[in-house]
Amino acid sequence: MKASFPNVGYDTYALKTFLEDLGAEVIPAPPNSRRTIELGSLHSPELICMPFKITLGNMLEALELGADTMFMAAGARKCRFGYYHYLQEQALKNLGKECRFIPVTQYSPLDFVFRIMPGVFGVPPWRVVRAVAKMLAKSQLTQEFRQHLNRKMAVDFDGAEQAKPKALAIIEQAHTLREIQAARGEVRRIFNLNGLQPQVRLGLVGEIYFMIEQFASQEIEKELGKMGAEVVFERSLYRHIRHLLSSDPAFVRSERLARRYLQESPGGEAIRTVGEAVHFQKQGLDGIVHIFPFTCMPENIALEALQKLSEDTGIPVLSLSFDEHTSRTGLLTRLEAFVDLVKRRKLGRSLHRN
Repeated sequence: MKASFPNVGYDTYALKTFLEDLGAEVIPAPPNSRRTIELGSLHSPELICMPFKITLGNMLEALELGADTMFMAAGARKCRFGYYHYLQEQALKNLGKECRFIPVTQYSPLDFVFRIMPGVFGVPPWRVVRAVAKMLAKSQLTQEFRQHLNRKMAVDFDGAEQAKPKALAIIEQAHTLREIQAARGEVRRIFNLNGLQPQVRLGLVGEIYFMIEQFASQEIEKELGKMGAEVVFERSLYRHIRHLLSSDPAFVRSERLARRYLQESPGGEAIRTVGEAVHFQKQGLDGIVHIFPFTCMPENIALEALQKLSEDTGIPVLSLSFDEHTSRTGLLTRLEAFVDLVKRRKLGRSLHRN
């Protein structure tokens, strides 16, 4: 089997390790690029959201490289993303692309371990459990890498850019649980801050694909780091897997904290978006940046709740929607203005206290 799947930012390494553990030869999709989104957009419904277009572009590029089996997340309940695999499989058939298409439901862990993966790979369930444990460990490592990277970029951007490829190479080469544990210490050492502190800290919230795939948000964490702002986040593949396994206490906390502004879930990740924003405000972060795909209904509802949070607490909130036409110049202008506002606000409060 020559397996592939859509890119998911730095967590692509964890998914690759998972499939390799089960015996697949993995054909990674090329890094996301302008060609990826142009390919995806060309064969997508016009008004469908950006994650559909990028992931379809990933599939087309991976098939060009020889992949014969395509894995795609499915079953995200009220969010359209969970149903995209129906349309994407049909799109590939219409283009004459021959492949085995395997939608992987996200909300039935027992079905995943005992039926779907053993059926696809011809392995016993204990092999799947072992592979999931390794994927979980590696996704935790990539989450920590991202946290270290964001902190380093805010205080020493050039140093972070130099350290990043070294750390990614270490992560990619870590295959066993022991190697992953050793890589954790090495990554921490590479991103040593030498006691430096960022000027401001911003909480990043929003739709999950945008939260873990940096290309979708035009590398917003990197741009904010370049401006001296550390980006703090909670959403990652690691936390998403923990949530699917009903072992993520942060999800329960987000539901509780979001209740004041959002009584019921409108679908997607809206509850987590609002709950995490409230948590970041209580933690004393200097601002909130909210990112989501253009036309995303749940996140547009979350946007209203975040505006109310800002009115109640005074915390600055910047909401940004993206599609393939989003201007990079316009994005950078808005980010610069927001970071400048947050820095001035922090300075003003500091002077007032003194």
